[in-house]
Amino acid sequence: MEYRSFHALGHSQKPNILAFWFYGNFVTSGNAPYIALPALGYDQRQRAGRGYSFGQFRGEKLLYAESEYRFPISQHSGILGGVLFLNLTTASDHNNITNANIQLLDYVRAGYGGGLRIMLDKKTRTRLQVDLGIANKAVGIYFGAQETF
Repeated sequence: MEYRSFHALGHSQKPNILAFWFYGNFVTSGNAPYIALPALGYDQRQRAGRGYSFGQFRGEKLLYAESEYRFPISQHSGILGGVLFLNLTTASDHNNITNANIQLLDYVRAGYGGGLRIMLDKKTRTRLQVDLGIANKAVGIYFGAQETF
């Protein structure tokens, strides 16, 4: 399951935007092989979990939430923009992957950071994305095109 929501803040031509992304992936029956279990970063575009390693959280049930504040840096040209983000992840472990019986929401891990958006083509609104994510004493640098979500 997935839900995304975008809200303009202000009435200017280049408003600040508050964006929300909720993502859930669940094994509903049977026993999935370890590598096929829902994991952080296994979303459609492999963008979830800035600040954490790909697949770091894995279990029969996984919930992910992220909020991002998007704002223009160069007000007139629109070439530069910035983002601040916070994400939360939780996963269950009922098949004793780690010999523990961890329920969904027993542990919730956070990641946060910021980034820069550089407009490459105004007509198609193509942007270069450079983000710095921090989570649990780890730092990651993320590159992409367009927005994370």
